[in-house]
Amino acid sequence: MNQIKILIVDDMRIIIELVASLLDDLNENFTILKASNGKEACRMAQTHKPDLIIMDWEMPEMSGFDALIKIKKNESTKDIPIIISSGFSESENIKLALEAGAIDYIRKPIDGIELIARVRSVLTLSSTYNKLKEQSVLLNQERQRTENILRGYLPDNLANEILHHGFSKPKRYKNVSILFADLVDFTSNTNLMSPKKMFDELNDIFPAFDDIMSFHNCIKIKTIGDAYLSACGMGDGNEDHAVKLASAAIDMRNYINYRNSISSQKWEIRIGINSGDIFGGLIGKNYYHFDIFGDTINTAARMQQNSEPMQINLSYDTNQQIQKSFKTIERLPIKVKGKGVQKMYFLHTPIVDDLVYDSFKEHPLKKVLFP
Repeated sequence: MNQIKILIVDDMRIIIELVASLLDDLNENFTILKASNGKEACRMAQTHKPDLIIMDWEMPEMSGFDALIKIKKNESTKDIPIIISSGFSESENIKLALEAGAIDYIRKPIDGIELIARVRSVLTLSSTYNKLKEQSVLLNQERQRTENILRGYLPDNLANEILHHGFSKPKRYKNVSILFADLVDFTSNTNLMSPKKMFDELNDIFPAFDDIMSFHNCIKIKTIGDAYLSACGMGDGNEDHAVKLASAAIDMRNYINYRNSISSQKWEIRIGINSGDIFGGLIGKNYYHFDIFGDTINTAARMQQNSEPMQINLSYDTNQQIQKSFKTIERLPIKVKGKGVQKMYFLHTPIVDDLVYDSFKEHPLKKVLFP
């Protein structure tokens, strides 16, 4: 346990020694620091950060009252408790000292019993305050961590609603884009792996996808086994959601290509994207998560199921929204379970220069994914 440091400030040496001897009756392991004026007290408060200052009001060079004001204005010393001692007995002086930040006031001549009682009370109060302050810092850190996690997986407007009100009403989100991706032949590949190896692969690939989504202002909704579901356009002012999600899909594919070049385990992904209206809200009571529903999501899943390895399959609605920014290849219409015949398009090469990533090694996300 750290020793308690008490700074005694008085221009009369005999008073300092008297106060120090009286504090011996507390039977505590104190470190006594000494100063003869307010100026020296300010310097020692800054340097030693004492647990308590007992300071005389009337001193040469700088009075204890002026030192009190200066110490309380300093960010690094403002929380140090200060007891002012003085021969002034008027209530106005006591009021001035307390208003300036003193935690207590002792009249001179100092009574030993009173001094010990007040010092013991102040040290107990200070210890409790410091513990509460530490707990507050830990709580704020945990709150910030929770907020960062929440904002990493939810649109800002939804995260703000949960943080401020503790809940979020289900909403209809108009004209958003949904992406489904899965790892090709995941079951057959992982049958040959240990459980640890399988989870190591997923814990490498999916966090990289998370970083890609964040980079493009999209969000991950959830993973279902080896399937990855994300969305874009659920926040305010995100009208180019289809373009952003298509760009993210290209980066997911490029990342897998790049990872295959440096890893012994090779993977292919199959991606599908659709755009339209969805519903979103929190599911559960004690353990809740945000989820999305609607025919738009079902169609996105069908786009993924009818894609090809390392291809990005687009619905008609998504293709309409991105055709000014990307080249797409129209496929022969395909009959889709529960949807009838559907037009589909493979995403080809981006037209917009700043979306062209010829090599993932050149990509700005390279430093994030492969530090």
